[in-house]
Formats: sequence, C-alpha cells, structure tokens
Amino acid sequence: MLTASDEEWLRHNYSGLQPSEGAVSGTITFTASYDRDTNKFYILSDEIPDGATSIVLSGSFQIRIEERTDKSTSQLPALYVQGINPIPERHFGQADKSACVCSPFDEQDFLKPELQFRAFLEQLVIPFLYGQLFYSSENRWPWPEFSHGATGILEAYSKISNASRATDCLRLLAQDKNWRNICSALQQKPHIKGHILCFCEKPDQIRRCHPDALEGARRLQQDLRALGIPIHQLGESNVPLH
Repeated sequence: MLTASDEEWLRHNYSGLQPSEGAVSGTITFTASYDRDTNKFYILSDEIPDGATSIVLSGSFQIRIEERTDKSTSQLPALYVQGINPIPERHFGQADKSACVCSPFDEQDFLKPELQFRAFLEQLVIPFLYGQLFYSSENRWPWPEFSHGATGILEAYSKISNASRATDCLRLLAQDKNWRNICSALQQKPHIKGHILCFCEKPDQIRRCHPDALEGARRLQQDLRALGIPIHQLGESNVPLH
C-alpha cells in the first residue's frame, strides 16, 4: 500500500502512524481549518495565520488504514476510527463500519496510476477527521454533503458530466436495497417522473425530498439511452466497475 518514499514521508510528517502488516495504524494529530465561503480546507502548522476567518480545529485520533478485501463499493483503502460512533450521519458505512471519505466518482483521482497515499491521507482522511470534530461540536457536517446510499450516489452523479461513468453508477446502485424501485424508475418514459417516492424511502416525492438525486437519476437515464444499454441489463452483476 505504501512505497518506500511514502514511508519516509510518513515518518517525517506523521510519526504517530506506523506501517505494519499491510496497514497503517496509530495516532494522527493535526490542526486544520475550513473556510465555508471559499470552500477551502487547510492543514495548518502550529502557528495560526493572523486574520483567519475559518474555523480552526485541532484533534488527535487513533486510526487504522488497511487494504479492502471487498472492493465492490470502494477501491480506496478502508479507514477505521476508534472512539467515534460509526453511524451514517457521521459518514460511516454500515456494512463494515469503515469511513466514507469521498464520492465514489472521485476515487480514481487517488488511485491512478497507483494509490496516491499522501493525497489520500491529507485530502481525504484528515478532512474526514476534521469533520468528526466539527460534528461532535455542531451535530452537522461542516461542508455540503451527499446523502447516504443510492440517493447520495445519484446526487454525486448529477454533478459529473461524464457518460462513461454510467456503468460505475449502475454497479453501485445495484447493491442498494432499493434497487428494484430505482430500476423501475429508470424504465419510465419519456423520463423519470418527479412524483415517485424518494429512493431514501421517506414517504415523500423525490422532487421535494432529494431533487439533486432526481436530477442524477434523469441524467443516468439519458446517458444509458445514449450508450445503448438496455434496461433489462441493469440488474446484471457483471456490469463492470472501472
């Protein structure tokens, strides 16, 4: 998971983390800030800049980062955090209790040509931990966030403009417990109706409950048609994940 260069960088910058047996574990300590107005996240040194208007938080966490055995939902290493209740509201997956550190459509930025461990740690892991500090204080996430499950996947898909990711989206959606309803919605003509029940399973219309998920579903439907992927193939388990 780590190159020799990564290990040297880790010893110099985060000495509390130790690589061993295909994993990285130990204590990570940091000071960071997030400016909501500019949507900028910073990892800070001990000296806080004068005039800083963002919220500066310091924390120390016991974590473990390890290679996933099941890569059906994520190909990034799994992050586990001790002392934090791994509930969906804190963005932990309920299957294995690992952290959900980014949209599945952003993962490839950290995996090509191989795992970019430094970027993974400082651009995903530390912001996630900062978010835990903020959530403990404010009971909410510090920045705009996607919903959980299929709803969040479709919200994320609404933000990308790459029809080639349609099969990736399908593979992820097909693992959701609400897949049958999603599949049925994708077959509607001429497009998905806004008055269908939301995929988050709340008793409300999707256009009111999660409008961005509706936009993502309609974009997915349009991309599938443009790619010529028949609706009857949507539930097949061999849909490739790029």
